[in-house]
Amino acid sequence: MAECERTPPNPEQAATPTPASLAQEMRPKDILTLPDRRRFDARHPLDPVLPSKHAQAMMRTPPPCGWKAWWPVFAGVLLAFFAPPLRNLALQWEPWGMRLLFPYVLLAGRQEVGLSDELARTLPQLMLYLQFPLEGLLTRMTFSRGIGLAGALGQLLFLHAIGALVLFLISGATAQ
Repeated sequence: MAECERTPPNPEQAATPTPASLAQEMRPKDILTLPDRRRFDARHPLDPVLPSKHAQAMMRTPPPCGWKAWWPVFAGVLLAFFAPPLRNLALQWEPWGMRLLFPYVLLAGRQEVGLSDELARTLPQLMLYLQFPLEGLLTRMTFSRGIGLAGALGQLLFLHAIGALVLFLISGATAQ
């Protein structure tokens, strides 16, 4: 920003200057001159001051440790025991129930994935039991990065939505 100097007004001009006359009166001293750096270093006493990086790190709540940190994995293992009844419940709302609740079980059994026939029969059953503990492990890793419960649940919902979208695209529902 170049500093400007104001020329004194002509006595012949009217008492109320127009914007065009003000623009003509303001002339830059030197366009190539850089502004004085000291002017920008000085802080006004009322300017907001952010805490330093060290102070910000001290204000953050530390991630939980010990048994408290692993509760999402334990909840996932507990839900894995109830996965077959949940699957039977989701089958009642075919096809969307399974696509939303167990998208990776369905993806593991698709022929388009390119797995052998035996693996395509075994992997969905294994994925049925592993899905919830893996999601618990993902939630635990999300908590360790300082993200709260709402962010972790949002991440899980997003992953389920991506799985459902991939299933929708693979199933050829757009061709109908």
